[in-house]
Amino acid sequence: MIETKISYKKVVLDKMNVPFVITLAVMDDGAVVDRILHTSAELIGRDLDEIDDKFSPLKLNSLISKFHRGDAEVFFQDSMFSIVYNQCAIAKLATDGGFNAFKNNRYDPRGILLGWAIETEFQLHLKPLLVDPAIVGVSLSAGSNFQVASRSSANFSWTIEIADPLDPENLLANYQIENGAISTASVKPAQLKADRTPLQATVLSHGLTEASVLATASLSKSASDTAQWFEDSRSTGLLVDDQHNHSAYVAGQTNGQSSQAQI
Repeated sequence: MIETKISYKKVVLDKMNVPFVITLAVMDDGAVVDRILHTSAELIGRDLDEIDDKFSPLKLNSLISKFHRGDAEVFFQDSMFSIVYNQCAIAKLATDGGFNAFKNNRYDPRGILLGWAIETEFQLHLKPLLVDPAIVGVSLSAGSNFQVASRSSANFSWTIEIADPLDPENLLANYQIENGAISTASVKPAQLKADRTPLQATVLSHGLTEASVLATASLSKSASDTAQWFEDSRSTGLLVDDQHNHSAYVAGQTNGQSSQAQI
């Protein structure tokens, strides 16, 4: 049997001060796939501009700026604004305040916005493309945040590598993901708190909103508390503590010094 060759088609969108990468894994890289990719990129780019217009604190007429000036009506008048606000409230409760968009009596959703935007745009504009027989996988990412999917009949998975926070050339983990999300949050050693917070945390989930929130919240806890959380929650991910020790978790089981997992 002749093995089908898979190629990758990419478009990078510079939006919200972040490069968003749209990737299609395809068996046919012809003109039709190119049109599909660029049409999807136009739709995603338009939506990301709308998100930035609504939530940028640097724009005087953004909804977040109006909200900060006391215009509470925007919460009820704009569905996107209320969705993100409610997601922030849920994230605060789910992490026992480890993720908090309401610090100092000021609402700042930027910590959740990237993961939510990627997951939302992915579900709306990329995952439906898998009905095309030429497309076996779709991915939307920004930095160390990935939302991916593959066609169930294609026997294809995405490879996500996790680098050492102190040595980017050294890979700590290699995840094979068919459908799901993965997010890595890290801090520089000089930014470590006195209570021994982790250097880096990677969390896998079905949605990037959750994965990015949990990864970020992990950096607000002590390394030992985060390790215990991984075990208690039966989560999959990777933890690098303040002493540069790293442990991988698969469904709550410590898995040595490296990891390969499927979701």
